[in-house]
Amino acid sequence: MRPPFVIFALCTALAVFMDLACSDESPTEDRARDEGNGSSNSEGSPSSPQGLGGELGVSGEGAAGAAGSPEAQLSELDREYPLHGLVTGLQLRVRRAPDPEAEMIGWLRIGNRVRLKRGSTRTSTCNSGWYEIHPQGFACAGQGIEVAETPPEGDVAVSPPSREEALPYQYWFVKDGMVPQFHQLPSRDAQRSAAELSERVLELRRTEHDARAGRVLAGEIPGEPQPPAAVHRFLDRGFFVAGLGSEVRADRRFVRTVRGRYVRQSQLIERTGSEFTGVELNDERTLPVAWVVRNTELRIRRERHDGEVVYVRDVDSAPLERHAVVDTWLRRENVDDQVMHVLEGDRYVREWFLAVAEARERPRGVGADEPWVHVALGQQTLVLYEGDRPVFATLVSSGQEGFTTETGLFTIRQKFVADTMSNIGDGNDERYSIEDVPWTQYFSGSLALHGAFWHDRFGLTRSHGCVNLSPHDAHRVFDALWPHVPEGWLGVTTEAGTFEGSHVLVTE
Repeated sequence: MRPPFVIFALCTALAVFMDLACSDESPTEDRARDEGNGSSNSEGSPSSPQGLGGELGVSGEGAAGAAGSPEAQLSELDREYPLHGLVTGLQLRVRRAPDPEAEMIGWLRIGNRVRLKRGSTRTSTCNSGWYEIHPQGFACAGQGIEVAETPPEGDVAVSPPSREEALPYQYWFVKDGMVPQFHQLPSRDAQRSAAELSERVLELRRTEHDARAGRVLAGEIPGEPQPPAAVHRFLDRGFFVAGLGSEVRADRRFVRTVRGRYVRQSQLIERTGSEFTGVELNDERTLPVAWVVRNTELRIRRERHDGEVVYVRDVDSAPLERHAVVDTWLRRENVDDQVMHVLEGDRYVREWFLAVAEARERPRGVGADEPWVHVALGQQTLVLYEGDRPVFATLVSSGQEGFTTETGLFTIRQKFVADTMSNIGDGNDERYSIEDVPWTQYFSGSLALHGAFWHDRFGLTRSHGCVNLSPHDAHRVFDALWPHVPEGWLGVTTEAGTFEGSHVLVTE
């Protein structure tokens, strides 16, 4: 039995929080449940210096074994936020004040660990108590936080996202049509029933009986296969799920998703993302930086006997491979309305084979020490600055034709370690669902900077309006830009004025 000072969280029902990515739908809708009305005791015992744990990023002064009194050994974090919290609710909101109507300033995700101040504020909507969370804000324990003097072991079998790796979760591509996603590890009978329904619906769709297929899927036609209670939903081919390991039942392996559901692994393909990385800039390595965005060959300038200038293939030079950095780039040159890149050694490359990141003046309103980014749509490049100093440059993929990325000067308005993006409305020819897109930073509506593990076309347009970066580069930019997401949090918003957001300049 747990000691009396442990507060058990009363978790509400899990829900999938799906947001329409890179479109007009607001990414804040249905982000978390309303605050609950838990009823745990909020009193605790004297604070303990134990259990800071490496996952909290706490180190230095006050570690166990240091000289001095016990009080002197406590770190500032221990003194100010002595309690430990394990998030057991799928996703819950952090508010500016202990009030369900207070402005929202951030989100917590199941499996994360946070530090809390001692004592809580009970309200009519939160009997379990609102706790102040490090570094700021309040959350209702009854919504899904187990609170204790030492790090709770808990019954939550969900690991927090990795903040140190290029990808915070495992990601899986759904390779088959109508793949069942189960509430829990399914029995053979549940799998068989789900497979029968999938096969029947797919058969009706192949024969253009879409209306009947929809009714069968809804369980509206007697005599047809019925939707099994064990199935949460069916996944389209091309969807992506975020996973946290796998489990085996009846000799079949299932991926366990971040939301605690299960998908048969044989119907998935793991995606680890592109290994492309940008260029760190310093006094020795600065702008401009040029990359190859389409495989090509060097050319030599020749003048024909009639005076016409032509560029012929240099047979003695090695081909230029996509995503290679071109250190010999000098400038662009316009000859007879033909733009060529000029390289050292009198070598040339046609314009559309290279992308070049070049310096940009700091826009008015951007602070002298502020981290900010410039996205050049014409070149498909991004440069990260610290004030006037460029520190990192890379390739991106912005909106393709029909989904043009908006230009202007923006600020980061919401920022998530991972956030689901989807468009799965009925009758939608471009249905997609990507669980927990990594390193997402919204700057205009649902347009965001984010990692894209599903393609490797950086340097070319590809998205529905967002600015795609490779996983490594998205992580690099995420860590650099304001606001910083506190340890143990899933995301924050700058819209309440609590956190300050970096600027994002997008130009043609």
